[in-house]
Amino acid sequence: MTSRCHVLIVEDDPLIVDVLVASLELEYRVSSVNTVGAALAFLRTSHADVVLIDSILPDGRGTEVACFADGLGAAVIEMSGYPNVMEDLEHSARPHLLKPFGVQVLHSTIGRALRRVDGSVGGTEWDTDATDSLGGAS
Repeated sequence: MTSRCHVLIVEDDPLIVDVLVASLELEYRVSSVNTVGAALAFLRTSHADVVLIDSILPDGRGTEVACFADGLGAAVIEMSGYPNVMEDLEHSARPHLLKPFGVQVLHSTIGRALRRVDGSVGGTEWDTDATDSLGGAS
């Protein structure tokens, strides 16, 4: 059996988690947590190839998780729907998703983030087109 990449979703909105899991589970192994503390605990004991992190969580900012996951060599993708945070993400070197985003954009961003960690993709341009909204036809 081939090993599928493992995606950790760090998101506190259960509806978004449900849509993300449904969008990813056919192609990836998927786990989810809803706080910074739970994400850090998960990453200390389990491997994730990709960490998809909401920027604002109930117990802190997703950047704490992003920095920790970066140190472990995971592909890190930050996401947010807050206008002031979106602006910061657009200037970040990390891949990011601006909510709402579509399933195709989600998959392409994960694929490119994985290739970037493997060293086969350079640059910092990420497909974050919000016109293909989650839950829409893809």
